[in-house]
Amino acid sequence: MIESTAIRYFRVVTECGSIKQAAAALRIAPSAISRQVQGLEEELAVKLFERGARGMNLTDAGHVLYRYAIDNRSQLDGLRSQVEEFAALRRGQVKIATVEGMLSDFLPGIFADLSQRYPGITLSVTAVGSRDVVDLVGQNDVDLGLIFGRANRRDLNELGRMRQPVCLIVSPRHPLARQASLRMKDLAGLRVILPDTSFGIRQELDKSCAQAGIQLDICSEANSLAFAQTITARTDLATFMPMVSAMAPINAGALVAVPLHDKRLEATQVTLVQLAARMASPSTRLVAEMLMARMKELDE
Repeated sequence: MIESTAIRYFRVVTECGSIKQAAAALRIAPSAISRQVQGLEEELAVKLFERGARGMNLTDAGHVLYRYAIDNRSQLDGLRSQVEEFAALRRGQVKIATVEGMLSDFLPGIFADLSQRYPGITLSVTAVGSRDVVDLVGQNDVDLGLIFGRANRRDLNELGRMRQPVCLIVSPRHPLARQASLRMKDLAGLRVILPDTSFGIRQELDKSCAQAGIQLDICSEANSLAFAQTITARTDLATFMPMVSAMAPINAGALVAVPLHDKRLEATQVTLVQLAARMASPSTRLVAEMLMARMKELDE
């Protein structure tokens, strides 16, 4: 492609050992190869080959030029690969399974950036609980997964993490809304609406309650964080989730996030995972890099 004809012919002659064999390999006349090689020798003012009965052997100058030809060929192969990969980024679909909390603010930001910079790449998003995200990634049904907590599976690679402490979420009218922070023991008997047990948030919350020796008054369960937020904003029930999961209603003044002093809930995180054995497409690698960069930015 970009490799000059003269250098290409010189390289093939060197590898074949004679102009005749090179001509057969290239399917051109031997005289055409001879002219190109002779032109190189005249341009460089050196002999490139010692011509003998057993073929053509490189001179010292020929060895130098051959190393250049090989290096040049390797660079061209790398360039071709990069160009082909860039072309592949113009289109493609990336499938993501995610916990619902990432739908409120985090993923929409990635969507907006991606659609502006790479309009040919589409994202297909499935919102399920952490356990189901892990299963979808592990079964090779999706390209990437965002889970609450750690994967804890050897067949999955953790690509990135960001800390997302779980907070108490209440309406501005709730008696606890003005608290600067709370301990789990302060919440004994609290009337709540909780995510169901498929959610990583719920699993961590149950462990923290057990460790603190308290019970919550669970008035309702839901498999939707958005529903739990709506009920919390309209009633005296409380719920639990990271701030990023409820950023829109918090910014709008419909909900309040109260920090919790609890080692487990303060250390919770969201993790980006991928099946270790999966061969990622260029578009998948691009989206993964965008997700990792955003996660790192939020974590800092």
